[in-house]
Amino acid sequence: MKTHIPIRIVLILLLSALTAAATAPALSAPARPNPPLGIFGNANGDDVIDMRDVTLTERIILGLLPATPLADARHDGKLDVQDISQTELIIGRQQTKITFEDEQKKAVTFDQPIRRVIPEHITSLAAMRIIHGEDLMISAGSTAVKECMGPAFLLDLFDLPTIGAYGQPDYEAILHLNPDVLIAYRCGTLQEKLPGVTVFYAGYGEPYPPGNLPCDMRKLGILFDRRDEAERYIDWHNTYLNMITERISTLSKGEKPRVYTFYPLLGFYMCRGTYPPVELAGGISIGRDLGPEFAVAVDPEWVIRQNPDVIIGATIPDRGAYDTGDASQLTAQRNDIMARPELAHVTAVAQNRVYFQNNYALGLFPNFILSIAYYAKWLHPHLFEDLDPQAVHQEYLDKFQRINFRVDRHGVFVCPPPRTGHVSALPGKNE
Repeated sequence: MKTHIPIRIVLILLLSALTAAATAPALSAPARPNPPLGIFGNANGDDVIDMRDVTLTERIILGLLPATPLADARHDGKLDVQDISQTELIIGRQQTKITFEDEQKKAVTFDQPIRRVIPEHITSLAAMRIIHGEDLMISAGSTAVKECMGPAFLLDLFDLPTIGAYGQPDYEAILHLNPDVLIAYRCGTLQEKLPGVTVFYAGYGEPYPPGNLPCDMRKLGILFDRRDEAERYIDWHNTYLNMITERISTLSKGEKPRVYTFYPLLGFYMCRGTYPPVELAGGISIGRDLGPEFAVAVDPEWVIRQNPDVIIGATIPDRGAYDTGDASQLTAQRNDIMARPELAHVTAVAQNRVYFQNNYALGLFPNFILSIAYYAKWLHPHLFEDLDPQAVHQEYLDKFQRINFRVDRHGVFVCPPPRTGHVSALPGKNE
């Protein structure tokens, strides 16, 4: 079916397209390590929606350029001037509907504004609080959120109702709360069982690609009209990540320690596969050639042959992180590795470079930069002598979670505990 465009609109589009021709290279997606911002209206497929997308859509409508996957801002199967209007509405924060791609690249349309949200998992809850979305949350998510984070972290959110155990959503409880949107951790929460609720499969589960964070935070900022808050967090996150990766870029392959990472809940001989946080912190993940799986079974002989320089356990202790001072569980898990006779001559054990972290508190979206800071310190203590991961953690809590909590006095997050004495989170920064 042909789309008929009034001649006046054609002339306007043609004039703007010709005016933009001189700067045509800017219309294409720039070379970025980040994925595209998965919002319909992001015509050029970069990580923002701006006037370049409007200009590109105009040129597509005029037949000067081929259509792009996200140019159909209204997601109605047609590309016309209404898509230009919708893109402009998104840029101006005035949209009444908006369509995202979910983790499976399926389109999900949201009515705007959204007033009642259920974050199913700690990942979406922490991200919502980063963008000052507490007033929108009507549930604390699964029971695991309360069990693993506790009232010291959740504060008033601890009093909100839950919606079933992790991986076992209580659909009746969800419907009773009457949410507009449920942000699902994985695809196990079924849209067809929640009529009237928009379920967004956000893609925050592990293994999480670190490069997705700017777009994922930006999408939340746009969806809930908290754009400035999202951008502040992206800038903070990138400041630390860029500092770490810039220093790591000076190292040769021979200067990077080989790292065995595992998930204690699955057992020691379940090696994490591709694990980007270790690579970003200047390590070589020995499981990276095993494939993209979350964890791969290996035998003791394989670990001995690989002879890792460092071993990292990403665990979720029963006692949580913020509401305990009891490090016995992490200590016992670490001692078990150190005492294994088959590992006695593995470099990591022989040189006492075995570490554990609370993955639920430090290692997930949106705050996995906390893990990367610890990894950088563990893997390259001299290169990062002036970096204090504890101070980075404290800054994150003060600025973005806004809770009154001292990580140097309370909680159990890593084992062995960090050495104290550093005063600055970011080298050269004192606030």
